[in-house]
Amino acid sequence: MHPHQRRPRTSTLWPPLEVRQVCDTYLSLVDEAAPGLVEGLYLHGSLGFGEWYAGRSDVDFVAVTARRPDPATVDRLRELHDRLGETFPSPAFDGCYVTWADLAATPYDCPDVPGILGGHFSDEGRVDVNPVTWHELAWHGETVRGPRLPDVQVWTDVPALRAYSHGNLTSYWAEQAGELARFPAEAARADIMAWFVLGVPRLHHLLATSRLTSKDGAGRHAVQAFGEEWRVLVAEALSYRATGERVGLLSDAEISARVIEFADLAVREGLAIRP
Repeated sequence: MHPHQRRPRTSTLWPPLEVRQVCDTYLSLVDEAAPGLVEGLYLHGSLGFGEWYAGRSDVDFVAVTARRPDPATVDRLRELHDRLGETFPSPAFDGCYVTWADLAATPYDCPDVPGILGGHFSDEGRVDVNPVTWHELAWHGETVRGPRLPDVQVWTDVPALRAYSHGNLTSYWAEQAGELARFPAEAARADIMAWFVLGVPRLHHLLATSRLTSKDGAGRHAVQAFGEEWRVLVAEALSYRATGERVGLLSDAEISARVIEFADLAVREGLAIRP
């Protein structure tokens, strides 16, 4: 399937109930706090790939506003997100506020905008303002309010997406993979294991195929791209992502050694692909 061909949803039960509840509550709060401000609400991330793990997954949103919020409006947005977080400690509701014009242009031209990540609201920042978010919306996003995403002008540029992903491998993941070898006990942590084993292959998949994938998809890709020898490690990572528990097939020492080796391999293989 070409990345521009969106897979139609056949179930009326998607997004999941807890996602719809937090979105409905958010829209009620924002319409009360700033009437007419939010014209579009869209979801991206794993939800766009049909993945949701209750109690563990986050809701990644992009709110499209009729105008750039002024300082007083930003204050009201901060207050409503505080209220929303008190009502729904989980799932986390993370995202940013942009305009229709922002979506139609490269995210590099988008100014710093209000956003929230992990319960921390910022008046001006870059939360999810990047090529990955724009492409997830265009190719895999979910519409909650506003025109359907296929009818929205959202900037896409595959070479730019590839360059951004290659740069992310260079600037972030390569350094982090090097740090793992210095702190082997950290590499044995289940959350660190899942972060590397499912995170780096997402970028490798993008560079190898020019298509986005989810964390679960990245796990499948890791085995296909790097070999069957990594299947057990990937199974441990996928189990932790879904349930918060490892399968238990590998000891802590084995996890540590394998994660360090895998991270180094996956980063090197990804960087070897021309962006």
